Amino acid sequence: MANVDAIPGYLAGTFPTLPVEIKDYVSSVLKENVDEILTLEDVIEAVGDHLQSYVEELCSDGLNKTCLQLLQFLHGENLPKVEKHGVTTKKLDQAVDMAAENHNFAEMESIWKLQARDVPTSVDKKKLVKAENRIAQKAEQREAEPVVRKKRPECTATASQVLGQLRIPSGINMLAVEQEVEGDDTRVIDAVLASDSRRQAMIEKEHTLQARLNKENISEAEKNKWSDELSKLYIEMENLQLDKAPARAASILYGLGFTPDEQKKPTRYVAPARAASILYGLGFTPDEQKKPTRTYTNHFTDIWKEEVISRCFREFSGGWRMRVALARALFVKPDLLLLDEPTNMLDMRAVYWLEGHLQLWEGTILTVSHDRKFLNEICTDIVHLHTRRLDHYKGNYDTFEKTMKEKLTQQQREYEAQQTLRQHTQEFIDKFRYNAKRAAMVQSRIKMLEKLPVLHAVELDADITFKFPECEVLNNPVLQLDDVSFRYNADAPYLFRKLNLGTHANSRICIVGENGSGKTTLLKLLLGELNPSAGLRNVNRRIRIGYFTQHHVDQLDMDMTAIEVLAHNYPGKSQEEYRTALSHFGLTGDMALQSVYTLSGGQKSRLAFANIAMLNEATLFRVYYHFQGGVVLVSHDEQLIEMVCKELWVVKDRMVVNLEGGLEEYRKQVYKQLQLVG
Repeated sequence: MANVDAIPGYLAGTFPTLPVEIKDYVSSVLKENVDEILTLEDVIEAVGDHLQSYVEELCSDGLNKTCLQLLQFLHGENLPKVEKHGVTTKKLDQAVDMAAENHNFAEMESIWKLQARDVPTSVDKKKLVKAENRIAQKAEQREAEPVVRKKRPECTATASQVLGQLRIPSGINMLAVEQEVEGDDTRVIDAVLASDSRRQAMIEKEHTLQARLNKENISEAEKNKWSDELSKLYIEMENLQLDKAPARAASILYGLGFTPDEQKKPTRYVAPARAASILYGLGFTPDEQKKPTRTYTNHFTDIWKEEVISRCFREFSGGWRMRVALARALFVKPDLLLLDEPTNMLDMRAVYWLEGHLQLWEGTILTVSHDRKFLNEICTDIVHLHTRRLDHYKGNYDTFEKTMKEKLTQQQREYEAQQTLRQHTQEFIDKFRYNAKRAAMVQSRIKMLEKLPVLHAVELDADITFKFPECEVLNNPVLQLDDVSFRYNADAPYLFRKLNLGTHANSRICIVGENGSGKTTLLKLLLGELNPSAGLRNVNRRIRIGYFTQHHVDQLDMDMTAIEVLAHNYPGKSQEEYRTALSHFGLTGDMALQSVYTLSGGQKSRLAFANIAMLNEATLFRVYYHFQGGVVLVSHDEQLIEMVCKELWVVKDRMVVNLEGGLEEYRKQVYKQLQLVG
């Protein structure tokens, strides 16, 4: 008994590895051409090639057996009687004298050849052309007919969606923190407090009411009216718990690097204490609210972190300005918080604090970051931007990376399978396009090709290769500090005392510590940019040192192009040499001719890379495995530290300690410190 619907199940059970697309294709070909497929040869011709292409272990006998089973599914046990090519069996009226017929046998075409109809005739071609014209005419008629769609109110697009615009609900409070923040004359503490517009409005209203009450010749009725309004305002401020704002601000600022001494300056309103708490969490000490940044940037914490919160906003470096901007956002508590590389300018302690703070965040956070650990700690969803599209993944970054690789692998398999299917199908169409007997099957496969979805090959991101100069083999130690002490002037306390440190030709060292502890000063002592106040700096005469500073963006001329920057620093080279150097760091094509200010933060960093061996706040990975020289870097990127560094130097309390236990031990110490403070 015929059972066409059983074909898909039979194929899936017999050939488990057969792709779903091929299984569906074979089933559809057999179903749509059941009247044309009458023999075992017809089945083999229709689908045999596809089965053998995707089932490696399928031999000729297995193919015949499979096709015979498929034929039975089409017609059951009672196969239709086939009159092969119009030939019937009959008894001859008289014997044939073959000798008499032999003389003209060579001139006769074989009756089998004439009736096989494998060679297309002019009649076949005319019939096929007519059939194709009829099909094309019907297709044109269908396209010309108006399309009637059912109404679906629940899916109706808004005007903004049609125009590709983003609509934010009116009740949503949104705030963005960018990588680079412009400074102004606002004091740090005031900048944080002013970010709360509601609080500012209440303060202004209080000023207005107080001014009205202090007017002379005010009537009793007006006095009662303004007094009532002022009382209501105070009640509202109390309900909003503005008295607790100072503590919250101080906590945030401390977490981000502003220490408690930076928050001691008295203020007129209670809320500044909350702002000071936030600044304290961000790493601003109360002393950092008093002295100019340029004067004390390289001093020890007790010296240069003074009077900062009361200083003008624009007096800070880009990193500290970004911290203030982050403090303002955390102080306001928006419903939607947008963060652009928030960990770039933070030390490791501040990063740990920020992770813990954001884990308790009640609103929605949308962040752009390269810090894998940070993303793993705070993210519940990942949106992947690639090939001009956005793909959504559930889970943290590690889950996203695993899922994405599996998805791309499956996508590539499906693409390759479909390409093979298209190729085989097109070969069949080209072979039998003018065969009238196969016209229906040809048209069926043409329709099938038209209905196939368009799959694309996986587009992989281009790898960026950093190339460093070859290093000369040097004897160890290549750089040594012996009993080195340092202070900026005779009146200042020592920043470092009795340092005994050294690097070798293949050292991999990471320097960690809180901002202001002296990490950059230590690098400059190693470089020779600063001279020890006591002790000796010994260096191999043949050593070459490259230095990449965290303030690289401030040192670039924003009006120059990338090529002009290199030409200014390294004159005498050709345009091609400059382009080649830039291409090593991913700055190719038109980017080499763009003004520096139009480049992104990452592209500006690449431009500043030149002959690098010693890095400050850099985030490179595989490049170090190919670099033969020594590396000393300052970074908070835990993945970079774990992959590259063999030693961890901790800068703290005027000392530099090579920490036993490495990053894991340092992480425990920082978490313990944050718990004690919290």
